[in-house]
Amino acid sequence: MAGISLGPFGSLQSRFLAPANSVAGELFSFALPSSPVSTSYISALRTCLARAVRISYTGSIDDQLVSLESSLFLTITHPYIYRSVFVDSRIHAPSFLTHLVAFAIKVRNLGGSDHDLLRELSHPLAGSLYGGEGHSMIYHDQAVYDLGVAWKLESADSAQSPEVVVSKNYEAPTATNANPFFLPWAMRGMLEEAVVKGPLQEEAKELLTLFDEWTPTTKALRDVKFRLEAVRTKLR
Repeated sequence: MAGISLGPFGSLQSRFLAPANSVAGELFSFALPSSPVSTSYISALRTCLARAVRISYTGSIDDQLVSLESSLFLTITHPYIYRSVFVDSRIHAPSFLTHLVAFAIKVRNLGGSDHDLLRELSHPLAGSLYGGEGHSMIYHDQAVYDLGVAWKLESADSAQSPEVVVSKNYEAPTATNANPFFLPWAMRGMLEEAVVKGPLQEEAKELLTLFDEWTPTTKALRDVKFRLEAVRTKLR
């Protein structure tokens, strides 16, 4: 739940000014794939998953401390890993963006690739929707706990013992290194996935209607909508 699998937002490191050997400094070292804490984490995951342990990662769509990319640990792939997103429905109405995030997660859960779409959305989503309370509110939602239990009880064992796939050459997107062209290409690539053209085809079509109705209020999210205009024809 809102785990720091890839560290907190990198922009917070200068604010904390945490030395590398401190507890806070260790959190930021999760963003480095070759750091001792990251390699130990991956090693532990390999051990658990090799024994058919089920792992459920749930991230908040509105989190000022941990990116969605980090809380969902998007750089690893394994059939025993399930991902979900927490949205506080009491103060946030469904929109194109919430549906897009949920859709991309569903594609990942069904064995497809989101083509790093969630990675590209992680930075604009930083506490931008309703104040950043999602990092703490997620722990009070009973559905998060129910989902973890359901994933264990309702999922079938794999016929083989697949290895954990870890993305290489990883670099977390920031406000300075983000390439604006990645987002539309990621969206286009995800829409070309076989699982999207098959069982998720109708849901993909519904995204267009939601996109037209979406009126983001922050500069970061308005920029997201502007960049996604290029894939409207693909959504049709």
